[in-house]
Amino acid sequence: MSGTEAEPALRRKLVWLTFFRLVTVTVLLGGTALVGWQVGGEAGAYLAPLYGVVAATYAGSLVFAVALRRNAGLVAVAYAQIALDVAIASAVGSLTGGVESVFVFMFSLAVVNGAILLYRRGAVAAAGMALLGYLVMLAATWRPGSAPVVTVFAHGGAFVVTAALASYLAELLRSTGERLAEREGDLEAITALHESIVQSLTSGLVTVDRAERVTFLNAAAEQVTGIQLARALGRPIHEVLPFQAGTGRDEVEWSNARGERLTLGYTVFPLMGRGGAAIGSAAIFQDLTRLRAMEQAFQRSERLADLGRVAAGLAHELRNPLASMAGSVELLRAQATLGGDERRLLDIVLREASRLDELVTEFLRFARPSPLRPGAVDLAGLLDDALRVFAHDPTAAGLVLTRDLAAAPAACDPDQIRQVVWNLLRNAAQALGGGGGGSIAVACGREDGGAWFAVEDDGPGIPATERERIFLPFHTTKERGTGLGLAVVQRIVDAHGGRVEVRSAPGEGARFTVHLPGPARVAETG
Repeated sequence: MSGTEAEPALRRKLVWLTFFRLVTVTVLLGGTALVGWQVGGEAGAYLAPLYGVVAATYAGSLVFAVALRRNAGLVAVAYAQIALDVAIASAVGSLTGGVESVFVFMFSLAVVNGAILLYRRGAVAAAGMALLGYLVMLAATWRPGSAPVVTVFAHGGAFVVTAALASYLAELLRSTGERLAEREGDLEAITALHESIVQSLTSGLVTVDRAERVTFLNAAAEQVTGIQLARALGRPIHEVLPFQAGTGRDEVEWSNARGERLTLGYTVFPLMGRGGAAIGSAAIFQDLTRLRAMEQAFQRSERLADLGRVAAGLAHELRNPLASMAGSVELLRAQATLGGDERRLLDIVLREASRLDELVTEFLRFARPSPLRPGAVDLAGLLDDALRVFAHDPTAAGLVLTRDLAAAPAACDPDQIRQVVWNLLRNAAQALGGGGGGSIAVACGREDGGAWFAVEDDGPGIPATERERIFLPFHTTKERGTGLGLAVVQRIVDAHGGRVEVRSAPGEGARFTVHLPGPARVAETG
């Protein structure tokens, strides 16, 4: 044990031995003085010196207490305390019969105290002081025949034996304490390493006892659940995470304490104690929400790529004969000999041809999108312009348009994002029935890493069964919808590295939120 580590231990021992000395002197000497005072006569002759010894002991202890408060020179203080113990033993022995005194054992106590304070060197020093103090006491109280040689040697031998035995036990205690301190240090290091590893895991870790109550959550688990360890301790596992007892791997859809809808993948395994007895179970889990969304986006992109390759050629083949048909009908309609019924039929053909041409145009835009030309765009200005144009569109008749536009810089192709806004506005208008009243709210703003804008209507909402399919090509619930408007929105936003979020419930309208990267983020990745 180093000197720096030994000083606090030595200080504690000095404090306790000082207290022990005061108690011993008070009880033994005070008791003896009390008996002598009760007996009276000649016994009272040594009362005053005994009181002086008690007073000197208290004064010396006070000096040591002041020295201990300074916390300096502790080894010197220890030797001084040993010397004080020997001096007290010599004085008391001299006053109570010299070699024949019943208090000769106090020399042995001084030796034991020296071993406790300074181990072997303290025991040797204390034994030497005790022999010297014993000789001084013998010289002060010697009378012819008062100190048999056998008694003197017995006392001296007792001091030496006490020193040997106390030093052996003190050294054994010190080596045991050092080994214990090393083991405690190793245990603390292992515990710190274990805690560091567990807390550094990017996967969540939860442990439960045999009653399925939470005993531990690591930092990743706190982040996923939205619950701190202090709040989770002792709660049933089903109140914190959607896991069941047992073993195996599984996935589950679940909402955490913050209301976020997550997909969790987890593995549950038993925890074994000593002897192989089960003490509970643990689960390692990951938030797979983004991974599953990426998988779905990748699958959707593959399907769209396959569809696009087929559609591009088919659309061109449809558009050429469609243009010829529409031109021929226009020529027929221009003839003056046609009656009213014939003209109405030709108007229907032209109208449907125009609708079919619009469908082909949408389909080509979806199947073969234009290359991106991104730049720094303020979404607030883009949305404001789009709303001004849309206000004059026939589909917006009778609708209330509101806006909450804040500065929202984004990196995007303005023409393609304008197409996204237009499709979302027309989708909202069609959801409201067109001309039947209702309102559409448009908003935008900044967010970490980019910007967002939203188009929200107060229409009938989207049924849960339809929500997963609304971005699929040609999927529509509207009577005259093409099923390509939202598919185009999804494709353009994906091409920008953004994402589209939908929030809707039957009878509560629908809100489409588009998240786009900011200019700085694009510059860093580019």
